[in-house]
Amino acid sequence: MSRIVSWLGARHAPWVVIAVALGLAAPAITADFTADDHLHRLVMRAEPGIAGVHARPFDLFVFANGQAADNTRLRDSGMFPWWVDEELKLSFWRPVSSATHQLDHALWPDNAAAQLAHNLVWLALGLIVAWLCFRRFIAQRWIAVLALVLYAFDDARGPVVGWIANRNALVALCLAMPVLLAHDRWRRDGWTYGRYLAPAAFALALGAGESSLAILAYIAAHALWLDRGTWRDRALALAPYVVVVVIWRVIYTQLDYGVFGSGIYLDPSADPVAFAGAASVRLPFLLAGALALPWSDFASFYPVIGVQGLMLAIVLAMLAAIGLACARLLRRDPTARFFATGMLLAAVPVASTFPADRLLTFISIGAMGLVAQLLAAAVRQRELLGDGRLRRTAVSAIAVVLFIIHLVLAPPLLVLRSRSMVAVARVLDRAEASVPFDPTRSVIIAGAPSDALVGYVPITRSSRSAPRPPHIHWLATLTTAVTLERLDAHTLRVTPERGFMLHEVDQMMRSPRVRPFAVGERIKLTVMTIEIASITDDGRPHSVLARFPVPLEDASLTWMRWQGHGYVPYAPPAIGNRDVLPTVEFAKLLED
Repeated sequence: MSRIVSWLGARHAPWVVIAVALGLAAPAITADFTADDHLHRLVMRAEPGIAGVHARPFDLFVFANGQAADNTRLRDSGMFPWWVDEELKLSFWRPVSSATHQLDHALWPDNAAAQLAHNLVWLALGLIVAWLCFRRFIAQRWIAVLALVLYAFDDARGPVVGWIANRNALVALCLAMPVLLAHDRWRRDGWTYGRYLAPAAFALALGAGESSLAILAYIAAHALWLDRGTWRDRALALAPYVVVVVIWRVIYTQLDYGVFGSGIYLDPSADPVAFAGAASVRLPFLLAGALALPWSDFASFYPVIGVQGLMLAIVLAMLAAIGLACARLLRRDPTARFFATGMLLAAVPVASTFPADRLLTFISIGAMGLVAQLLAAAVRQRELLGDGRLRRTAVSAIAVVLFIIHLVLAPPLLVLRSRSMVAVARVLDRAEASVPFDPTRSVIIAGAPSDALVGYVPITRSSRSAPRPPHIHWLATLTTAVTLERLDAHTLRVTPERGFMLHEVDQMMRSPRVRPFAVGERIKLTVMTIEIASITDDGRPHSVLARFPVPLEDASLTWMRWQGHGYVPYAPPAIGNRDVLPTVEFAKLLED
């Protein structure tokens, strides 16, 4: 152990750690374009090729602009489901990150490996600023290097670096961490320039992505535990950042960015009640993903398979155990309190969307700083573990578990997860390849696993300059069993078990809380009309009537349903009969 501590304290250690981490993440370059990457490729073209998708070469993160005319066009193309809120807005202002993608488009537009190598460059810069942060706030060099090891080797870095479209998280980290460093130099060392540089750097970081707001969590934690000024001075030191946020928010709103109408992406300022309810569940899974296990990516599917309550109880118990293990450390060490507070506060804005490990970039700074201090205490300062042999043994056991998770399991998992988008691409490409093309026939999918496994079909085909059906529509998602009843030659009654949009994962495109449905409401699409036949108590459709202007067997319609790993031909039931489509087993989607 002394040799390990000595090596961690060596001058070259952080650079070796960063080099090894880049090597572990390097398999990312074997991935290809997938999901939002294809949408980015479209909007960087002068003619995207899909009605409702506009050329935005320096504004890549507008997924729905809130305009009813565009959203209905996207619904007809097959990007959005029939239940989409016509005023849906999923629009994010990230000009700095968009500029990095535009550089890719100028230099190597069709080379995914080069664009992923570009991601690795940002990861390297991110690890350097993370090291500067740990070194700045942790007095003992070897513990600071240990924190860097934990952060750099964490498998949660894999999904970030392995997805081209997610580069904004890395760019935001690189631009936001210097804000904290400059602020600390100003407040504790008297570096006057920091008073001006830190807010200016923060304004620039916000151009990389909204996730840069998380740096304010660490600025606030710094004011609470590390700043040595009076409370009045500490509060005044935060004022410039508040001004920057207010100005940024005004510009953001005036330029018509933001979110509206989604049941997954939530605006805390516009709907604090919905955000608080969602955050109460999302926060524990995010913190668990940063500190230990399980991966937060699974959280959205726990309700679908009926284990959300059980998993939430397990995660809360685990977080409580880690909190108790750190109790004495937190009481005695202001740096530990700084990392813990920053971690907790940084998780709050992230909870505005569904949990995923790719969102842990800022949260993990505090998490790994805290875990490093706990592991160091278990090795060198056991008095910080607590009093009594039993308590110290229990805390040591927790430290061993964290050691195994972060230093034994995480590095090989980083290799695998750097290629996690390969698995995602495989699922999406299988779905896309199974949808037939006939310029005279619209595709009607009776049941799809999720919106994404249909919505990305026209995007992917247009990105690859491949032909696509004139219209694609899906009647329901198979997160529950769906009953199809044939009423007449032109009409199907569609009734999912317990209604449409039962789970949060089905509410990306519409929030029934924001825009409830009404009996008799009609949604007219090019090839069919949906009429709401009955609704649930919380405003979701319970059953709908899908009416077609032609018989369901007409040659202008191609009917499909999900089976196995793709869509297969489907024959609607005969008049007076019904058919039940079973729930999709999501775990099997990843099987080769």
